[in-house]
Amino acid sequence: MSIMQTVLRSPRFEVVSHVCRHPRVDCGYSPGGEPARFIFTRRGAFGVHAGGRSCMARPGQAVLLRAGVEYRITHPDRDGCDCCTDVCMDESVLAELGVAGRAGPACQAFGHDLAFQQIHVELLLGLRRGALAGEADAALLDLFDRLLQARQPVRLRPAALARRVARVEEAILARVGENLEVDALAALAGCSPFHLCRIFRAVTGLSLRQFRLQQRLGAALGRLGEGEDDLAALACDLGFYSHSHMTEAFRRALGRSPRQLREDLRCSDLRHLRARLRAPSRAAAR
Repeated sequence: MSIMQTVLRSPRFEVVSHVCRHPRVDCGYSPGGEPARFIFTRRGAFGVHAGGRSCMARPGQAVLLRAGVEYRITHPDRDGCDCCTDVCMDESVLAELGVAGRAGPACQAFGHDLAFQQIHVELLLGLRRGALAGEADAALLDLFDRLLQARQPVRLRPAALARRVARVEEAILARVGENLEVDALAALAGCSPFHLCRIFRAVTGLSLRQFRLQQRLGAALGRLGEGEDDLAALACDLGFYSHSHMTEAFRRALGRSPRQLREDLRCSDLRHLRARLRAPSRAAAR
C-alpha cells in the first residue's frame, strides 16, 4: 500500500511525502520520464537502482535521482514501513545547486548526520502546516546548501568489496530493531568478523555499531515526527534496551531527549528552521 501527499507545488519545487507499507503495490519500477529528485528517508530504507548503479535511501543518506532515468526500487524489509520525502526539481535548480546535470550518475548518494535528519523531518512538517511558496523555496534551497556543504567525499572501493558491505547493510536495515551477531553478518559478507569490521568502516566511514545506532535514531526521529506517544514502546521496537537507553543516545547525538525532540517537531516553523540551517553544522553522531 502506497500513500502519497503533495505538500508543496511551486515554480521551482514539488515536494511529495510517500508512505509505503506491506502489501507493496506499484512502488517497484518507473520507466522514466520523471523530473530529477532528492529522496530523504524518514523511516525504513529501500534500494534505488538506476543506470547500473545502486544507492540505499535510508536515514543518514539522501539519494539524488536524475531526470528521466528508468529506475527500480527494492525493500530490504519487505513487511516494514518506508516513509520518504521526494523533492522534485528541474535542471536549472540542480545547476544552481552546483550538481552536475544529466552527465552525472543516474543515482547518487549523499551522506548526512543526525542533525540534518531532524531538519528534513521538520521541513516536511513545516510544509504540511502551510507556507508561502517563496518562503518554502528559500527553506529548500537552504536545506540543499547544508546537505551539499556537509557531504563526504565518495569512497571509491572495489565493486566486490562494496557488494559485500551492501549485503551487510541490507541485513541490518531489514532488522534494525535486532542486535544481529557479527559472526552472522560476517558470514553474509563471506569473511571473518575482524575483516568485516575493517571493510565496513572503510566503505561506510562508520563502525557496525555506529551504523546500527544511526539507523535506529533516524527511524526514531521519523516516528517522533509522526507524533509517537509511547516512547517506551518506540525504544523497544528499535532495539534499545530501555527508554532511558534511547534517551541517553539522543542526548549524546543531538543534546535533546526524545520528549523534547517530539515537542520541537510539533512546533516546527520554517522561519526558525531556516535560521538553524544557516547555523554551523553539528558533527555527525558517532
